[in-house]
Amino acid sequence: MRVFLILTLSIVGSTATLYAAGPESLLDGLIFHAPFDGGTDARLAAGDGRIYTAPPSRDPTESKPGLNAKEVVIAGGKGRYGDAMHFPKKSRNMVFFYGDKNMGFRAKDWSGTISVWLSLDPADLKQQFADPVQITDKKYNNSAFWVDFTKDDTPPHFRMGVFPDWKVWNPEDLKQNKIPESEQPIVRTKGQHFRRDKWTHVVMTFCGFNTDGNGATAKLFINGNLQGTVKNHRQVFTWDLSKATIRLGLGYVGLLDELAIFNRALNDNDVRTLYKLPAGISGLSSLRK
Repeated sequence: MRVFLILTLSIVGSTATLYAAGPESLLDGLIFHAPFDGGTDARLAAGDGRIYTAPPSRDPTESKPGLNAKEVVIAGGKGRYGDAMHFPKKSRNMVFFYGDKNMGFRAKDWSGTISVWLSLDPADLKQQFADPVQITDKKYNNSAFWVDFTKDDTPPHFRMGVFPDWKVWNPEDLKQNKIPESEQPIVRTKGQHFRRDKWTHVVMTFCGFNTDGNGATAKLFINGNLQGTVKNHRQVFTWDLSKATIRLGLGYVGLLDELAIFNRALNDNDVRTLYKLPAGISGLSSLRK
């Protein structure tokens, strides 16, 4: 099965910006695109478009440019569109892109979108947590966005996590397992959308981050359909931009394709349009000019 994942953020100040839902309008705000066709580096990037490989310590300061993890390869013709990044088995290394400019980070009124396609058999994860995409400068529960497959469910459930600074969402400094998941900034689905013989499209959206109050929201979409919303959480992300990374395939076994990031939140129509593109973002005529 093959899966497409998108994460979107949107809000500039207190005024939302409306965009047309046509395919060409998707190029508005597109700041990063890695189709993994013939290589691993991004085709479009607001910052450093090179992929990096870090050692098992996951310390980006010890990383080197390029794909240097033997467990990760480019699979020719196996992608949702063209080629794909393939994780035949769990990798001890961490492959990533740098995230500061490529995520469009803003200390105030932050908005954006992340999109990716996945293809996997969840049984291949062998009851281990797996994060196809995780974006943070620290850990999964501290200033982090992610989607993951759970460890203790059969078949694994699929979740979205949008965790602000640790002290913001957990001011009492409790152990995370002492806080009910229902009180954490997580959306959970049963994970029935994923099979090795199909691609699945997943979208994560967030708006109103790094603003005052609890008005921020984050949404998870799969195949163009809304799965759930994180709300009523104060979303403050404090990043060391030199360490913010877009981490791919942590504990993951399967295919990953067509990673895209926008500096605005795609609306519901945009998400459905992106899901239905016959040739992906690369097929949009304006991108080829």
